[in-house]
Amino acid sequence: MLTFPSGATVVLAADAPSSDWHAIRKTGLGGSDIPIICGLSQYTSPIELWLKKRGEAVPRRYDPVLSEKAEHGHDLEPFVAIRFTKVTGLPAIDNPGTLRHPTIPHMLVNLDRATIENGELGALELKTRSSYALNDWVDETPVDVQIQVQWQLAVTGWSFGYTAASIGGQQTIIHRIDRDQALIDDLISISTEFWGWVQDGTRPPLDGSPATGQLLDRLHATPVDKVVVADAAEVEKWLSIRATAKEQAAIAEAAGTEAENHLKAIAGDATDVHIRGELAYSWRPRKGQISWKTAAIESDPDIDAELYRGDDTRVLNVHLENL
Repeated sequence: MLTFPSGATVVLAADAPSSDWHAIRKTGLGGSDIPIICGLSQYTSPIELWLKKRGEAVPRRYDPVLSEKAEHGHDLEPFVAIRFTKVTGLPAIDNPGTLRHPTIPHMLVNLDRATIENGELGALELKTRSSYALNDWVDETPVDVQIQVQWQLAVTGWSFGYTAASIGGQQTIIHRIDRDQALIDDLISISTEFWGWVQDGTRPPLDGSPATGQLLDRLHATPVDKVVVADAAEVEKWLSIRATAKEQAAIAEAAGTEAENHLKAIAGDATDVHIRGELAYSWRPRKGQISWKTAAIESDPDIDAELYRGDDTRVLNVHLENL
């Protein structure tokens, strides 16, 4: 039987109906919610999470690839757990259910698994990632997953945890994570502020994340033909910020291109530039690049080059249809 030094209690069994699980999730913040409120989620913004916790309708993101990816991750959890045990020799203990912190009710967690090392219990977080994510996992667990584990340790009271990631279905990378009380204190403070917003209806501040932009696109997917009379100072402030950002981005891009050109000139016919005995810059000229537009037009004289100028994708599609 698992024991929790923090005094956490199991408030929902692991095999409870999904409807009960969704209901209990609305009463607090779980491990997967914490990276979101910290602004570390690529797909979900703090505002979207806030809306869901308040029980408000949020248009679903239609992305069959992401949905299947999530299903694969869930289905492959037992495999990753087996790999963890095979590599480390440590057990992978089944999730006991939904846990709640005894004195901070909004602190919830669902463990993927638990493990035992030298007689002590610890958390075990299981992940599946594509081969493209290998570099993110080689040296240490990515920050968003580290935060998940620290939240698990905060709720359970345990002193350590492990992450096991199956990368591309061919490699298992395992990292041990020690309890970081200073980070846990920060997470508790951040989560308490956010949960206060959920309870009193204060909307979290807008941020510049793509996830927030995607949420706004979904919330306002069917605009109506009308005019909004807005506060002039507010609109002008953000118009000015946007204009300045675009100008700075253009300047930065030009400066980057200029620097790149100088480095290429220094390299000359060489591929590598060394300074102080170490490699400082490396480049390879791009040769033989294929333009889909040129390739399509040259191989099919019936394609109107003028019609498709500037749109390689359309040319490629037309060309493929004619094969």
